[in-house]
Amino acid sequence: MNLKDKKGVDISSLNENVDMSLIKKAGYDFVMIRCGFGDNIESQDDSQFEANVKKAEKLKMPWGVYLYSYATSRAEAKSEAEHVKRLLKGKRPTLPVAFDMEDADGYKLKHGAMKKSLITDICETFLSRIKKVGYYPMLYTSLSWIGNYISTDVTDKYDLWVAQWSSSCDYKGKNLGMWQYGGEVNYLESNSIGGVGTIDKDKCIKNYPEIIKKGGYNNWKKPELKALDTTGFKKGDKSNGVLALKQLLILLKNKGTIAAKVKNDCGFGKGTEKAVNQVLKKLGYKQNGIAGEKLIKRITTMID
Repeated sequence: MNLKDKKGVDISSLNENVDMSLIKKAGYDFVMIRCGFGDNIESQDDSQFEANVKKAEKLKMPWGVYLYSYATSRAEAKSEAEHVKRLLKGKRPTLPVAFDMEDADGYKLKHGAMKKSLITDICETFLSRIKKVGYYPMLYTSLSWIGNYISTDVTDKYDLWVAQWSSSCDYKGKNLGMWQYGGEVNYLESNSIGGVGTIDKDKCIKNYPEIIKKGGYNNWKKPELKALDTTGFKKGDKSNGVLALKQLLILLKNKGTIAAKVKNDCGFGKGTEKAVNQVLKKLGYKQNGIAGEKLIKRITTMID
């Protein structure tokens, strides 16, 4: 299922023993599940997390996770990243791993953590660690926090799940991944689902299952790329045909399409192989260093 522009919900133990089949029947196609809150302590795992994951998978509903942050330092942000890693061991969500940065209960304010530089550092610490170990990170925060409490160094770097309970989302950045459009208040539809009660509702802006599976994130094995050509010019070849190929590669280099430098001669060396592989990577094919008929035609199209 392509989740782009589809609706979903986000849930936690606050929704108690939620009947997820009612959510699906009501037309909501995905679910973001809270896995826990704060430091890597078992007592701070969400009590319904494991059950909610099993429900989602039984119904074949794409799911992702979020952790509510209580971090007031980088050290605590590292612990929160470890918290998520522990709970996701052996699991393969097809939606992002989100860091819930807000201060709903005033904890951060009470502990002097409501400083832009500190909040930014906490977000970067968590998100970078999650990304480093192979998960697809996302930052959840309200529209008002973007720029005011979290620097664009972070909000421009990672996908965002923006909370704005309104009839439209005012955040227009290319990295908008999800929009939480309603909770207790909902301007687009009912704030509840029959048999479930009041629930947060979201819109998926990107087709995350495809992005995550193709990218090999979240414990999914990255699919092996297909070769565009299995025969053609390759390293060690030397001919006028190689010279013609290199003229095309030089044109791509001049256009800024590839970065590899190519000598103006008839030999297929390391530089040419690197250039060929850069083109193959851009086209989404296996980087096998072979420039055959298909690649040459594609290069010509790229130049035009």
